[in-house]
Amino acid sequence: MKYYLSILNKLIADEKRYENLTMMALAVLIGMITGTSAIAFNKLVDFFRYIFFDGLFISSGISIRFRLFFIPIFGGAIIGIINRLFLHKEDEGFGVARVLDELRHINKFLMKPKLTAIKILQTTITLGSGLSAGRQGPIVHLGGAIGSTIGYKFNFSKRKLRILIGCGVAGAIAGVFNTPIAPSIFVLEILMNKDHLEFFAPIVVSSIISVIITRSLIGNKAFFVIQGEFGLIGYKELFFYVLLGILVGIIAVFYMKSIYYIKKNITKIKINTLFYPVIGAIGVSLIGYFLPDIFDIKYETIRKIVEGNFELKLLVLLLLGKMLATAFTIGSGGVGGVFVPGIYIGAASGGILGNILNDIAPMSIFNINTYSLVGMGAMIAAFANAPLTGTIILLELTDNYTLILPILLSCAVSSVTTQLIFQKTIYNMAFEEK
Repeated sequence: MKYYLSILNKLIADEKRYENLTMMALAVLIGMITGTSAIAFNKLVDFFRYIFFDGLFISSGISIRFRLFFIPIFGGAIIGIINRLFLHKEDEGFGVARVLDELRHINKFLMKPKLTAIKILQTTITLGSGLSAGRQGPIVHLGGAIGSTIGYKFNFSKRKLRILIGCGVAGAIAGVFNTPIAPSIFVLEILMNKDHLEFFAPIVVSSIISVIITRSLIGNKAFFVIQGEFGLIGYKELFFYVLLGILVGIIAVFYMKSIYYIKKNITKIKINTLFYPVIGAIGVSLIGYFLPDIFDIKYETIRKIVEGNFELKLLVLLLLGKMLATAFTIGSGGVGGVFVPGIYIGAASGGILGNILNDIAPMSIFNINTYSLVGMGAMIAAFANAPLTGTIILLELTDNYTLILPILLSCAVSSVTTQLIFQKTIYNMAFEEK
């Protein structure tokens, strides 16, 4: 083993001669590691979900309604205990915001393996107990940590460290969402700030290898399986997708501000910090008791929204409920991402506009469901200022390429709208507050 490591170190040391070969080889390695890690992460979330909702109460006879009320609070308590026992003030920050911080301060090793493992455990508890968060932020952190650990191990330059972090992030996202192209665009558009196109090749390789690993082990399954017909009546209908982009852009601002309002103000409650996640979980449980669909177990609610199973009034309640539940979860110290809750809110936003248009001009739109679908991508574009990512990831997640024009238009408009109003993204707010 030492012999092979010494050969690898010699190859890496001769950077100019073997640079491209070395980076591509490491991209393959990172893709294999992140693909396997993504599968393990998803399985761990499913395990905790089973333990919380079935294993602990399998013979109790307690109704699912009461489980949905008490289990998130139990999960919040566990997260608070872990915060208290194992984490410190300087350990704050997780997900995309932490990776962005790492990329800004290369050689400070901000994503240490032990801390990453603790945060991933907290994430699986957060998601498994029904609290409102997503998988993308944690898996971005995990992938970035894998890439940076390998980079620091071989004492790479800052430029190569950034490439490896990008490879890790792309591979991790690709493994979780089973999408080979969108993760690479996400890395270049959001993490690299639309710069460093020379990083594209190894990042794409890592993403593709990760998807190959994932599909080989668990099969080729789309992240969202949505039934129905989606389309566009004609070019005149594109005007309504401009309205959708404006609406989603405005809602994205409220989404971002709600999370950081809770985060900023919960510390004003003078109690032990251990109880902050519990307070947030109580808020989620109260919302979920009256609106159980905000828990979105296995993303069934998103599918139901896009397939048109909810009326206008309920869609409004679900949008507000999911926004508040996510703000309570993330703002109080729960660990998870904002990406999938954002997709949920975007789908509800599109459904609301679609219902209104269907009432006032039914012959001018293809159907309500298309607006819900496009709203998902528009929300990603809005809160991340990433119209390309919003467009491509929606096309890949749904495996539907018939809506390229309305998706591109809504994503562009929503991104511009949010930036005109707020001039921040949901990811850079975290480290701007430091």
